Amino acid sequence: MSKNSIFYAILALVILITFIGFPLDLMPPDAALYASISKTMVLNNDYINLYSLGTDWLDKPHLPFWLTALSFKLFGFSNFAYKLPGVLIFFYGAYTMYLFAKENYNKQTALTAVIILLTSLHIVISNFDVKAEPFLTGFIMASLYWFYKYIQQKTWKHLLLGSLFCAFAIMTKGIFALIPIVAAIAGNLLVKKQWKEILNPMWIFAFVFIAVFIIPELYALYIQFDAQPDKVVFGKTNVSGIKFFLWDSQFGRFFNTGPIKGKGDVFFFLHTILWAFLPWSILFYIATVLKIKRNFKIVNHKEEFYTIFGTLATILVFSLSKFQLAHYTNIVFPFMAIITADFIIKLKDQYFKLQKTFVITQWFLIGIVTVAIPLLSFLMLPEFNFSFLIILAISIATILFVKKKEQEKIKRLFYYSAITFCFLYGFMLTHFYPTLFNYQGGVHAAKFSNNNNIETVYLIDNKTHKFGFEFYLNNPVIRVPKEDVNLLKGKTFYADQQELQYLKENNYKYSILKAFDSYRITKLKGSFLNHNSRAEKLNKKYLIVLQ
Repeated sequence: MSKNSIFYAILALVILITFIGFPLDLMPPDAALYASISKTMVLNNDYINLYSLGTDWLDKPHLPFWLTALSFKLFGFSNFAYKLPGVLIFFYGAYTMYLFAKENYNKQTALTAVIILLTSLHIVISNFDVKAEPFLTGFIMASLYWFYKYIQQKTWKHLLLGSLFCAFAIMTKGIFALIPIVAAIAGNLLVKKQWKEILNPMWIFAFVFIAVFIIPELYALYIQFDAQPDKVVFGKTNVSGIKFFLWDSQFGRFFNTGPIKGKGDVFFFLHTILWAFLPWSILFYIATVLKIKRNFKIVNHKEEFYTIFGTLATILVFSLSKFQLAHYTNIVFPFMAIITADFIIKLKDQYFKLQKTFVITQWFLIGIVTVAIPLLSFLMLPEFNFSFLIILAISIATILFVKKKEQEKIKRLFYYSAITFCFLYGFMLTHFYPTLFNYQGGVHAAKFSNNNNIETVYLIDNKTHKFGFEFYLNNPVIRVPKEDVNLLKGKTFYADQQELQYLKENNYKYSILKAFDSYRITKLKGSFLNHNSRAEKLNKKYLIVLQ
């Protein structure tokens, strides 16, 4: 039996959990928005223009939508087809992380880093609630790895691959995707005083390659916006899509001067990582401090510093930004996983005195999970899903296998932590989220329309987003200006409570075909999770027939 059999057992458990997440419905607004944009691409056979709510959409770059549209063309419109491209690219990123860690540390550290990355809480969530982050995480890690290979071997192939994946990252999120890549490379070279590498003219070629590779994005933006200055975007005309892509969408958010604004908290990402990188977050903070401390006075040139500079620079820039979201941290999770894995491996000798801290921390987290699952079950009263028994059986079997095969207490507890959180993720994807998904009113309204062969459903065109309904409805929705609603008597509309109030106030007669309980589950509150108080927090969505 392979000495890495425990790793493969945990990997199999992670892959099983990932597959369980594939058929689960998308969560509005973001995932359903991206899915509806890609669906519109396919239905219109138009891969240049991005549309949402029936109008031009200028926000994220095209690449994830192109890849998702390709998946829709191959597999049809489904949850699986939407999630597949992002998950595959993420796992490729995990593979390049493994290669990077293996070459800079050793195989055991690399395998440990893979387990850490794949069992981190927000990675698991992002791989079933797919948005831009799985794409971006995979592209950034792959770009760093191939640029690292170029620095080692000086081959055109590696420079091209590094530039290509860097361009992919930019065409996923924008110019700020360069931050972790550039900071990682520049930081490592500077701290080791590799001046010749820093001044290597080949980096100019890398810049040129990246500029060439992002031409499809620039072309699409030019066609949709720059070539049509009369279009009204963000309430203005003469809006340049290229300028928005290169400046406003990133620097505008950072300085809070662009059309999309936010409110910043300089400590936001420090406390976000505490839960998003569970069960490894506390270990990551310890590992980071120790890595800096041991190299503060005298730099160990045998160590790599790509990961520490890539992580800290990215967190610093995002912390100073006024636009902050929890999933932004995902892109440096591969770097964080390597830093944490190195620390865990060093607990055996170099950091022997910190073993007690590791033991207390991880058993505490295991204890929380052990209590959280029955507590959430009691609070939510979810409908039992028998697939959870499979996760339970495999988790218990894997724990027993670890107990039998692994003699080192640190490694054993590390594996217990990973397996316990996989068990938690199994519960989340078989009970927690499926219970919440009963209250996605728009999704259920669309499925009701499909199952009852309602040929056409209309929306009042007030720019209110109904992304879940739009994506899951088999037939395209038709938006109707408020002033034309009176022309559609006998037609079926999808509406919320505010729109029904508008109809009442304007003396429109209608009958309710079906009402659906609804709640925005991306903004959870305890009172909604509690089955006793849940009904008080619900809104309603409706299918109505205008009379």
